[in-house]
Amino acid sequence: MSTGKIVLLIFGIIFLLASVGLLLSGGALVWANSALTDSEGFFTTKACQLERDSYAIVTVPADIDLEAGWHWGWRWDWSNFVTFKVEGSNNDPSKQIFIGIAEESDVKDYLSGVEYDEITEWSIHPYRVEYEHHLGSSVPTAPISQTFWTESAHGAGTQTLKWEPEIGNWVLVLMNDDGSAGVDLSGSVGVKVSWLFGVAIGFLIGGIVALITGILMVYFAVRRS
Repeated sequence: MSTGKIVLLIFGIIFLLASVGLLLSGGALVWANSALTDSEGFFTTKACQLERDSYAIVTVPADIDLEAGWHWGWRWDWSNFVTFKVEGSNNDPSKQIFIGIAEESDVKDYLSGVEYDEITEWSIHPYRVEYEHHLGSSVPTAPISQTFWTESAHGAGTQTLKWEPEIGNWVLVLMNDDGSAGVDLSGSVGVKVSWLFGVAIGFLIGGIVALITGILMVYFAVRRS
């Protein structure tokens, strides 16, 4: 076998190995996108119970800088490609739930002097929630009367909030919709990655192309003149 055919055979094998990786990755993403998502395409956690005696449960601020890019100036805004969903219901049938997302500064002003709990750590497996308790003596006004919420949902039964990330420092707030103390909620969090299926198809197409190319390379390398 000539040197040229040996080189062609080596590259053919490399292409075949690459095709296996691409096809497996694409197939796994297609499976995950169909089997692990709900009817709306969200990857969703199991329902978790959050119960505190204070007026509100909030998350630590999320500092989002979607336009941060590479050093050479390339920038990409992911806000149109990722959507978050929060679903929840009030375990107290006499109360209704409120779910809201707002800028950190607005939430701090709203809960200034109010007793509330901040989630500092949350894990699903095993399920564990740790809080930092903030003392206060003031009674908050009903959250549904506020206008600073970027997105919010409230009412009886299961309520759903959907939000596309934006630049800023954001806080998720869970309360009773009348602003009363004693928050007892069940909720879940989900995320939808709209470009995931496209990436999976790209991997599959790339895998097929690499497979055909590798087969042709190996064929021409081993065939006799």
